[in-house]
Amino acid sequence: MKSMKKVELVIEAVYITRLLELFKQHEINAYTIIKDIEGRGGHGLKTADDVSDVFTNIYVFTLCEENVFISMKEEIRTFVKKYGGKCIITDVMVILS
Repeated sequence: MKSMKKVELVIEAVYITRLLELFKQHEINAYTIIKDIEGRGGHGLKTADDVSDVFTNIYVFTLCEENVFISMKEEIRTFVKKYGGKCIITDVMVILS
């Protein structure tokens, strides 16, 4: 088992390319994206039945070592402040094969 950070973001779908570029800059090449999520937050109800990605939310998560997270922490904070969304960081234990 290995101790890692789980980085979870809920963002508007139109900003996914910018987020993935941030991940790439920090050599994070593995992530999961779940499209068309629904929920209620600071901007009201977001539904998943929009015609385009312009107003839909997506959920993205990745795992990284703590030093990688520390190196990108301020960039994630800036990203969320600029584009909106939520970011949740969790300490996790990962079973590696």
